Amino acid sequence: MGLSDSPGGDLEFAGVVPAATVQRLACDASIRRVLLGPDSAVIDVGRAFRVPSGAGRAALRVRDQGCVWPGCDRPSSWTNAHHVVHWGHGGDTNLNNLVLLCHRHHWSVHEGGWQLVRSDDRRILAIPPSHTYQSWTRAPAQLATG
Repeated sequence: MGLSDSPGGDLEFAGVVPAATVQRLACDASIRRVLLGPDSAVIDVGRAFRVPSGAGRAALRVRDQGCVWPGCDRPSSWTNAHHVVHWGHGGDTNLNNLVLLCHRHHWSVHEGGWQLVRSDDRRILAIPPSHTYQSWTRAPAQLATG
């Protein structure tokens, strides 16, 4: 639900993990999302076909020829399918929403805060995370007492 300070997921042998880790694992694993209501009743079992079929994967290999990250030269045999609009956010598992990413760049999207977008001419653009900077200057009240 994206609530502040709430866990992203709970893994059986690892405990609580952040949402970014859950999303990365969801891209690389065969999992089924099961949502429970407040009374522990199952309220949703998720959608099918999160990973591309064998034919879909073959089509991705032909189209992308390897990792689509700008400047990356990793071959398609070193890549995984990635949803441009994440599957957990309603993204479809079809060629229009899938690209191939190598492990490093797949991690950069899910754990590093990078975003992938498709331009009008169908190129993939990698947008770096926005950083916030903390000011190390002290407030005037602190200067008088410090």
